[in-house]
Amino acid sequence: MDERVPACGTQNIVADWNSECEEQAKLVSVLLEPQRIKVLRLLRGGELCVCEIERSLGIPQNLVSHHLRVLREMGLVAARKEGQFVHYSRVEDRIHELMQALKELLSN
Repeated sequence: MDERVPACGTQNIVADWNSECEEQAKLVSVLLEPQRIKVLRLLRGGELCVCEIERSLGIPQNLVSHHLRVLREMGLVAARKEGQFVHYSRVEDRIHELMQALKELLSN
């Protein structure tokens, strides 16, 4: 078997991949679902309750709750319960980390 390095300039990405890259990739993967990006954009204007997010997105409450759970588990949004309503807001420090992670993963 011929194991020559191709002349096309490919690199061994595995050698540069570490646990920090893995965590960054996991964080960035949250953005693969367009509804989650929409939620993060909606929350730029401040705190909203689930019903307001549901109304704005036009999708069923169970799907809104699923997306909010994923965002909350990744630390991108915070929840605050007030009576029977749950209000969500962005965690700006974590949003900044997300933007940095995307930049680092895709930079030269």
